Amino acid sequence: MATVLVAGGTGEAGAAVVAELLGRGHDVRVLSRRGGSPIAGAQPAPADLISGSGLAEALTGVEVVVDTTDGKSRRARPVLTTGAANLLAAAGAAHVTRMVLLSIVNVDRGPLAYYRAKSEQERRYRDSGLDTRIVRATQFHSFVPMLCGPAARVGLLPAFTDTAFQPIDVRDVARALADAADAPPDEPGRAGVPQIVGGPEILPMHDLVREWKRAAGVRGVVAPIRLPGGLGRFWRAGENLVPDHRDGTITFTQWLAERTAG
Repeated sequence: MATVLVAGGTGEAGAAVVAELLGRGHDVRVLSRRGGSPIAGAQPAPADLISGSGLAEALTGVEVVVDTTDGKSRRARPVLTTGAANLLAAAGAAHVTRMVLLSIVNVDRGPLAYYRAKSEQERRYRDSGLDTRIVRATQFHSFVPMLCGPAARVGLLPAFTDTAFQPIDVRDVARALADAADAPPDEPGRAGVPQIVGGPEILPMHDLVREWKRAAGVRGVVAPIRLPGGLGRFWRAGENLVPDHRDGTITFTQWLAERTAG
């Protein structure tokens, strides 16, 4: 079994990856600035991706790195660019044998600064010279509730018109990332070619919002809204969907039922 470092291992996707790798018998380290780990059995590895402080120590003896870092806000976005450069440099110096990166379906076509930063992160991985696997996933089950949550406080649940999502459970994504970490070397030229994973169902946003409202007991009016701008055009064109990749096993309904029971 390998020693695997999970960057961003305290986040939603990262914690699922840590649990999956531990279940496979790997020695798992969780890289975070605060040095904590949400999963028993994983070792904390405190380091700062932006400054590079602690990276050499965190990567000592590591064979595989799984990068699940995120940076949706402007303040956090340098984690995806400067942070990636520092992590890759430190991994190369530590002779890490495999890099695995979590990314987003069709990220290279996305209109937002966040998408551009994720695309730059992918480019840095591909150009690093290290054995790299990139896994692009559709939005997580938590995505639509995250979009609706703030507006729900004022009694409005936005449901963008002509927009559908293909939500996937983070545990399904974690399995794909762990499989990429465990995979044998590809034939020449295959490293860095993105693997696509999508949720089991494609559902209109209106249906997802209504189902979440019912399951969570949220009050408010489900309001059809046409999302303006580049992101609205991106979603209405279905660029966030991968109909030929229904890899997930856990549906949105099942995820909601688990959360309600919890």
